[in-house]
Amino acid sequence: MGERTVVTRGGTPVVLTGEPGERGGVVLVCEVWGLDRSLRGWAERLAGEGFAVAMPDLWWRRGGPPPLGSIEEIRAAVAGLDDGQALRDVAAAASELPAGLPRVVLGFCMGGLYARLASSAVPGFAAAVEFYGRIVYPSLTTEKPTQPLDLLPGRSCPLLCHFGSEDASSPPHHVDELERRLANQGLPAQVFRYPAVGHAFMNADRPSFNAAAAELAWSRTLRFLDEVLPG
Repeated sequence: MGERTVVTRGGTPVVLTGEPGERGGVVLVCEVWGLDRSLRGWAERLAGEGFAVAMPDLWWRRGGPPPLGSIEEIRAAVAGLDDGQALRDVAAAASELPAGLPRVVLGFCMGGLYARLASSAVPGFAAAVEFYGRIVYPSLTTEKPTQPLDLLPGRSCPLLCHFGSEDASSPPHHVDELERRLANQGLPAQVFRYPAVGHAFMNADRPSFNAAAAELAWSRTLRFLDEVLPG
């Protein structure tokens, strides 16, 4: 299938993979680790399902991911990433997908949050899929000016969410509130919880990886896309 990198008019590097897309295109949004082996593995699986895939480099303004050697550095990196800029990068990646076919935004962890936010803030997506994105910010900052839940009223496409029941960054009571708010909207939305599973259960390079939960979540994702995408 191969990969190639393009630079959008706004300067965002985007890695493209897959054929022009029999079924549509997917903007695949990274975890804090950037465009790593795990993300590229999921991109290959999406391409094998007939999707063209565009992966924006959210760290391009810094020349690559910042230091991530400790939990404190990881938290600082995520907190310092500007939501507005990240969503502009997602939109830029979407513009590189084939025209005339449905577009999906899908992401993991930090990228899962941006997939959910993009379902409200970036026009043109036919569906959004998030894996364990943060639901409530500890506090609002210049980079994080709005609580993610407060953007849900602007949602314009079906949304699928996956969370581990033991994920401290998206605890069950936050997932409860997300479900409550989604239930009050007219658009389709599904939330799945995975018992005895923590954060980052889709990433095979992390100790929290759970193969059974990952495969179940992936099969549910493909079924969701079959249900909501045209054709």
